[in-house]
Amino acid sequence: MIIRATSKLLSISRISRVRNDSVIADTFPGEWYANLLSTGRAGKLAIHFLHYPTMVSVIFMGKSLKQGVAALPERASVLLKRNGFSSLTDRFHLFTESEIYATNNRFVLGNMNQMKFLIEDLLAETYELSENYIARIEDFMLEYLVGGKIAGKKNYVSSMEILKSQI
Repeated sequence: MIIRATSKLLSISRISRVRNDSVIADTFPGEWYANLLSTGRAGKLAIHFLHYPTMVSVIFMGKSLKQGVAALPERASVLLKRNGFSSLTDRFHLFTESEIYATNNRFVLGNMNQMKFLIEDLLAETYELSENYIARIEDFMLEYLVGGKIAGKKNYVSSMEILKSQI
């Protein structure tokens, strides 16, 4: 499993920046991009994992990339199961050894930054950051519309549509 983290997240996690400019060849297993989120609470941060090219979002409460990567397989498989895509879990190769690199795709980072603003707003407006609320945000992000290269011939596409096309 390839994880591509932003420089800020690598720095906070005290992981040295390693470049890998290889390009993914297919939808699965793809790669995960990671970015740091503010929750709107002092000292409370979260990590947003975004799978490219399916654009599935997983949120981990905490700022440790190593702990987030350890929790990612379970959180992602629960998200897929919760939304009726458990048959795709094995294709993501979630339970394989993880390799952490620096980000290399400005298109994904641009979309991730747009998602970041929305997720941070959703995190800040709730009174309590419960697991159920985080799960609702993850489910909501499956309907988030993404445009550009990911959409191909369509103008916009959601993660839900991409996942349905893979079944």
